[in-house]
Amino acid sequence: MFSDKSGGERIKELFTNIFDNILILCPKLIYLNFHSQDVCTDISRPFLTVPSTACYLSNIVHLNIGVCSFDDCLCLLDGYFTQLQTLIVKIGHIIDTSKIIRNSKTVSDLKCFSLTSFHRTDEYDTQVLPLLHRMLQLEELTLSLVVDGRTSLIDGTHLVDNILNKLSYLQVFIFNIITEYVRIDEELLPTLDEIKRPLVEMGFDVNCYIDYNEFYKCQCHIYSLPVTIDAMHIHSGKFQGGLFMTVRELYLKDLVRSFEHVFFAQIAQAFPLLKKLTIFNRNKLIQQQAKCESTASTIEFSHLVILNVAMSHIDYAKQFLFDFNTCLPSLNRLHIKYEDLVIVTENFTNKNAYSNCSKLQHIILNSIPTVYPHNFYLYFPLL
Repeated sequence: MFSDKSGGERIKELFTNIFDNILILCPKLIYLNFHSQDVCTDISRPFLTVPSTACYLSNIVHLNIGVCSFDDCLCLLDGYFTQLQTLIVKIGHIIDTSKIIRNSKTVSDLKCFSLTSFHRTDEYDTQVLPLLHRMLQLEELTLSLVVDGRTSLIDGTHLVDNILNKLSYLQVFIFNIITEYVRIDEELLPTLDEIKRPLVEMGFDVNCYIDYNEFYKCQCHIYSLPVTIDAMHIHSGKFQGGLFMTVRELYLKDLVRSFEHVFFAQIAQAFPLLKKLTIFNRNKLIQQQAKCESTASTIEFSHLVILNVAMSHIDYAKQFLFDFNTCLPSLNRLHIKYEDLVIVTENFTNKNAYSNCSKLQHIILNSIPTVYPHNFYLYFPLL
């Protein structure tokens, strides 16, 4: 149990030094998977900064890594890894990019590139696309992004015209892209068929959904099927459902409408192996499940280990912690506001929340009280 204000910078510095030392001590290394999700509390949170003065002379062919910025990604591609054929990179932020690649050989020779970044970026057109267009030999591409700052949606037509038609050697294209805050008159919104058709005509299996409201305007989420990524964002209750067997981490967000019990039932069915769930929704639930309702409507997330409701209305803590709403047999870590935890558990006495809380080994709070009530550790016996 601790406050969610840990030494992220120290962790980042530690892993940057480890990465540097691996390259120095293992000059013949050709395959490197450098991730440590367990030390991070956020979905796909990266931990590595690549100094602009870095000078790596490496034989690495396959690199899977998490970095903090798009500048870090560009540093990795600036000729230091001359043998690199596959780069799989998760990026914290694609914002304020200033790095210019001087040596384009690594970029032009790359065969496989995977780019994931779930923090919203407005540099898709100015940074991401130009980089992709330099990957002249690319055969496999994965894009998982949340994009804003555009005047049009990233739809099938865009992906065909700006990616598939530009990369002549491309054989595999996996995509999961949300475009947000696009100003389009509601009567001019494209149909789902219009969004998908150009890709379907090229043989892609694809799904999408769009959402619209007067305040945040239009958003579109388009993704290839079957989904093979391990983390996903959903920013609307208009999500179409499906079956996503590879997804282990899910971030749910809606700034306008609440997520209801039936929506979470759909999520549980669509993501049966989900291990980590973060919810960002400050809207009160419209329909709350009553204790007396049938247990047949209880939702089970069998494999969920980490739940984060710290950025949500208290109703979402009730939705997931009350056992007549949700069954969480594997829950190990909970992120929550301390005041919400006190209210939901009725000062750590409520029996309806006990079964989901009693197995917790870690509680990450926004603030830590000076003194805990005497029954706190009785309610959370494994802390």
